[in-house]
Amino acid sequence: MGVLADFEHEVTVPEMLLARDHRVEMQRQLIEEYHNPVICFMLNIPGPHKTGDDFARAFGYGVEKIRYKLTEQEMTVVKEIKEEAVTGYVYYLSVESDALAIKKAMCDIEEENRIGRIFDIDVLRTDGSKVSREEFGMGPRKCLMCEEEAHICARNRTHTVDSMVSEIHKIIEKTGIQEV
Repeated sequence: MGVLADFEHEVTVPEMLLARDHRVEMQRQLIEEYHNPVICFMLNIPGPHKTGDDFARAFGYGVEKIRYKLTEQEMTVVKEIKEEAVTGYVYYLSVESDALAIKKAMCDIEEENRIGRIFDIDVLRTDGSKVSREEFGMGPRKCLMCEEEAHICARNRTHTVDSMVSEIHKIIEKTGIQEV
């Protein structure tokens, strides 16, 4: 899975910006090479620590859920790439299917159970634009800690990083994810 992560490393803002630029470039390359919509899956982990045993297990679980859902929906994966770095885990897929249908299937995963709240599954069209949940009547994502819209709590810094990370660990533990 790429470069091994340092579980103790505190990620810096410049590192996060470089990681974002890298994801955008990877997505662009996959679209350019395969001419299909692209899925980009990561975990929503606040704070400076983006890797660790719990997070790796949750990521592996998410990867398996995505693979299963795509198979169930008879969507063909043309290319998949997994990466691991201090900035977190990323899974890219080029998928032969309609971008809206893919996004709907990915939203099903995000909404299926509580661990879906920490999944960030973007779907990009072949023009590079993201498919939004609102395009098929789903509202914005809810906060991990309360029922407010996640972007509002994030903007207002309603919850501490420590409390959110603690809740994420509890969710992972309650999900009962073993090594994947």
